[in-house]
Amino acid sequence: MIKNLLFTLIFAVLLSSCSQSLSDKQTETTEKLTEKQRATKAKLEKRDINLPSGSTLLDKDSGFSFLDLIGADSKTDYAVNSLLFNVALDKIEFMPLLSVDANSGVIVTDWYSVDGGKTRIKINIRIVNQEMTNESLSVNLFQQTYKESKWTDNGKNDSQANKIKESILSTARSLKIASEL
Repeated sequence: MIKNLLFTLIFAVLLSSCSQSLSDKQTETTEKLTEKQRATKAKLEKRDINLPSGSTLLDKDSGFSFLDLIGADSKTDYAVNSLLFNVALDKIEFMPLLSVDANSGVIVTDWYSVDGGKTRIKINIRIVNQEMTNESLSVNLFQQTYKESKWTDNGKNDSQANKIKESILSTARSLKIASEL
């Protein structure tokens, strides 16, 4: 009886110390992440992107890291404004994405139907530099209409593209000001 009690007590102490060690490692790993890495991790979790267990992508010995693959490595010097890029990505998150490249600042959506499927739009966004000016951001919105069993190009919709551009710039500027307080 005493042996069982002693064994249970020792087992409980070992178990709690192991869980504390694991918790410390998780906290330590989280603290080492840059702000950009934490934001990327949050986006991955929000979009429910999970790697299968046993995946070697996150191993340090794999030659590259998962953060390198998605463009969130803190060692990379970006030519584009990451805040502007993330705001642009958030603004169009309802649309299916064809291509996203954080290093070059390019976001390309797939066609998205509006008006009950009679009209569809596609948006291309390009962030050119680190600034937050009108010249730093290029937004193109293409529109098509479904007529006679086929999609007909309506060309670019510059007025809607400018509204999206102003919305992205306004939000990014507000976030930058708020982060500097």
